Amino acid sequence: MLGTISSIVKAFSSLLLKKDQNFPPAAMERYSDAIPGSITILSLPGTDEDRQLLEDVSRRYNWQMSFASTTDEARESLRRAKPQIILIDRKIDGEDWRYAVSSLAAASSGACVLLMSQVTDDYLWNEVVTNGGFDVLRKPLTESEILRNVKLAWSYWNGTRPSAGVVRK
Repeated sequence: MLGTISSIVKAFSSLLLKKDQNFPPAAMERYSDAIPGSITILSLPGTDEDRQLLEDVSRRYNWQMSFASTTDEARESLRRAKPQIILIDRKIDGEDWRYAVSSLAAASSGACVLLMSQVTDDYLWNEVVTNGGFDVLRKPLTESEILRNVKLAWSYWNGTRPSAGVVRK
């Protein structure tokens, strides 16, 4: 019985993690309507292709996107931009992603840190969360995955910040 349940869960998980899982255009339009345009994102992309796609998506949805090449440069940007979301590539040149995730999560004012990685398993997700991150964004990047992850992170960020005039304990 346990083996049957395990195989069903694995089959379902593999469907969710399909490489080319894109929404049909009509569904993408409905989905993107729910994404706010006032999102500020700081990104440390690993490749020029990732940077270009992130620029294109941010322009299309009117997000404020800024880029950094190193964790130190990103920390400086945090003071100016105050992003709600931080995207960090797992393969940052000369830096350990764990350090980047933990230091930027600690330096930000509650931003959701997403690690961009070709590996997306439970072990990596647990490591990201342990280091102060929020989630893993699967690579190669696609517009639908960027939208899904940014919407989820923004919704979490928006739901956890104190409301005006309300004191949370």
